[in-house]
Amino acid sequence: MTRQHHPLSRQVRQALLLGLLGAPLAGLPGVALAAGEVVSYSIQAGSLSQALTRFAAEAGITLQFSPDLTDGLVSPGLKGGYSVEQGLAQLLVNTRLHAVAQGNGVYVLMSMVEQAQGEKGIQLPDLAVSARRTQSATTEYSGSYGSSTGTTALPFNASLRETPQSVSVITRQMLDDKKIDNLIDVVEHTPGLSISRYESNRGSMFSRGFKIENYLIDGVPTTIDEQWSAGEILNGTSIYDRVEVLRGSDGLMTGVGNPSAVINMVRKRADSKELKGSVSVEGGSWSHYGASLDVSAPLSPSGGTRGRLVLDHDQEDSHVDYLESRKDVFYGTLEQDIGDSTLLSVGYSLQKDDTNGPTWGGLPAWTMNGDYSEVVALKTKRSQGVSPDWTYWNSEYSNWFVEAEHRFNDNWKARARYTRGERESEAKIAMLYSYPVDPESGKSGIYYAFPGFVYKSFVAGYAGIYYVENVKNDVNLQVDGSFQLLGRNHEVAFGYDRSKERFTADSRPGSIHPDDIPGFREFNGHVAEPEYWFRRNNKKHEITQEAFYAASRIELADPLKLIVGGRLIDYQVDDIKTSANSFESNDEVVPYVGLVLDLTRQVSAYASYTSIFQPQNYRDIGNKLLAPIEGNTYEAGLKGMFFDDRLSASLSVYRMEQDNVAQSIGQAPDDPTRQAYKSIDGVVSKGYEAEIAGEITDNWQVYAGYSQFKARDAKGNDVNSLIPRRQLTTFTSYRLPGALNALTVGGGVRWQSKVWVHQSMAKALGVPKLEQESYAIVDLMARYQVDDNWSAQLNIKNALDKKYFAPTEDGLQLYWQEPRNAELSVKYQF
Repeated sequence: MTRQHHPLSRQVRQALLLGLLGAPLAGLPGVALAAGEVVSYSIQAGSLSQALTRFAAEAGITLQFSPDLTDGLVSPGLKGGYSVEQGLAQLLVNTRLHAVAQGNGVYVLMSMVEQAQGEKGIQLPDLAVSARRTQSATTEYSGSYGSSTGTTALPFNASLRETPQSVSVITRQMLDDKKIDNLIDVVEHTPGLSISRYESNRGSMFSRGFKIENYLIDGVPTTIDEQWSAGEILNGTSIYDRVEVLRGSDGLMTGVGNPSAVINMVRKRADSKELKGSVSVEGGSWSHYGASLDVSAPLSPSGGTRGRLVLDHDQEDSHVDYLESRKDVFYGTLEQDIGDSTLLSVGYSLQKDDTNGPTWGGLPAWTMNGDYSEVVALKTKRSQGVSPDWTYWNSEYSNWFVEAEHRFNDNWKARARYTRGERESEAKIAMLYSYPVDPESGKSGIYYAFPGFVYKSFVAGYAGIYYVENVKNDVNLQVDGSFQLLGRNHEVAFGYDRSKERFTADSRPGSIHPDDIPGFREFNGHVAEPEYWFRRNNKKHEITQEAFYAASRIELADPLKLIVGGRLIDYQVDDIKTSANSFESNDEVVPYVGLVLDLTRQVSAYASYTSIFQPQNYRDIGNKLLAPIEGNTYEAGLKGMFFDDRLSASLSVYRMEQDNVAQSIGQAPDDPTRQAYKSIDGVVSKGYEAEIAGEITDNWQVYAGYSQFKARDAKGNDVNSLIPRRQLTTFTSYRLPGALNALTVGGGVRWQSKVWVHQSMAKALGVPKLEQESYAIVDLMARYQVDDNWSAQLNIKNALDKKYFAPTEDGLQLYWQEPRNAELSVKYQF
């Protein structure tokens, strides 16, 4: 007879407690894994009873069995990605036991003899282990566009529905299907994010009206200094399991409170105890070809030591004349189990990007009319390049890490992590046509029309060799766990972060006389290289951040959770180049408050508040750093998980209030190669976002999002007009049924409203507003699964060949985006 209320053992009580943390309804079993969903586990070999208890907690299933069945039996453990059925089978190897599914996430453990006597009816065993799933965020091998869990917003385990902020997850399947190969692609394909790629190797990323100024690698911030870029937007995706995007402020987990968004690129792990991987080759438009290898394997008989290696190579020409690039990526990582409760991880990655013929800015956007009385638009071709044949832009980024995690029991764990990132870049670049082009000579200049006479002042070209070095060390310590108080389950996390970054930017400027610059229409890549001045330092500083943070999720009632926390920050900038720009800010407090109310078992409502404190890299007209951005962010919304957590949906509204927001005002008078900014107070950004992602059926994947916002200063003027106010992003794929089930077809649309720029310098030259009207880009894909191992995939981007550009911030140039292009890849999986 079943004894569902039998006093539980200590181990089972711990599993139940772990499972019930933050459950939508206290005491009810949690959400089980969707059928066939693959999740990564790390369960040590040992007692079968303990291994099954741990698995039930992590998988969110009800596993019913009698203690007599497992007494004295051992399990080989579980390492790597498994579905529920695969995981149970692995744990029960050589035990003559079998788990029989009963539906609704319930499994009964039986001996082979009992199963054979099934006609007599199944009698439930003596003990039921039921726990809420400790959700894994890993997306590899899931085959889905949806994920139920994120790791970026909160320091403890939480589903997306339990997170009181807007979070998108770009899964590994979506990265592969849409050929999202670098950070540029990530931003272009994520709802609510946009990028203005105004030249080949740099671009501005935006969310909710403001620039995104850093991205994360496994939760560790990587600074982007856009003016002194070292190839950050070219960061490849081959080594990552997924990309998580948190829109809005996040001062709780990632340093200072960035008001726009946080992009977290989460590495693949060495978590497989069997040999598996893939090899692929690809080729496409503009002489593009590439090859990649991704292999995981156990390095010891027990699987306690595991390794993973990823190699990726790409090279291609471009739709722009004289522009070509090459990328090489290496990533290696090891994981070592130490006993039953400790996991040690180490890894190293290296990416090298070499670009020949890089653009500095874009093509000139303007010329003069016939009598030089008016500035008019210049007609240009998307393929036209204006980079001399001696230009290049090479960058290298290396990152190594070591991490240790220890579980004290099923409720509490601690983690320590150290990361070091080193980025170097050397660029020899030139800008030849920065002002409106003379319709007669094709040279760039300033023009003054008088009766019967036109005075032309042609401007010199800018050139230089630029060197960037950036070294950043990060340390993170965290302890998190759960406890019971007043009959309810609660969670808490404490952490400490410290980072130190040293940034150096040097240059050797040069100048190209107007007489040595060919006319714009006659440009063929051949320009005499100038003499360069001595090497000088342009920027050198050290940034030290130290922070303590704490957060707790408190169960106020069965359906209501309060999340409260804060971050205490010390922030110091030592400007070695210009000591007057050094500053220090201590004991800055960034609070965080959120409420989540379960309306049903599938739908929740939420509200959150956090403050903003963000030091800036932007400088004013006198080359002085702008004061940190300060303000508040308010957000509310609805979230839902449907079809056994296979499909997520969300709707959010927000309001952000900020002071000291950077606004570009054009070129600095003392240095035409530097953009100057001013601070704006009273900036308010408000808007809403909607998103849906995941599986509608087993064969049908969907990902769609819409965003809309307004951002204005205290005088009612639009702020950052380079950012589209409305965006729609969609993509879907469908595996055909029946005899055609080896074929998957997909496609999507990326639409955005118009953007424009009209800076003070452009106005002074009589240059009109530079505007890109709204546009829609159509992307298509098809994949054919030849057999269990081989597949071929075709991607067509910008299938309708839409012609569109990104303006530069000064409104004098534009950079044509990619026309229609195709890529065919062949993959072998083992």
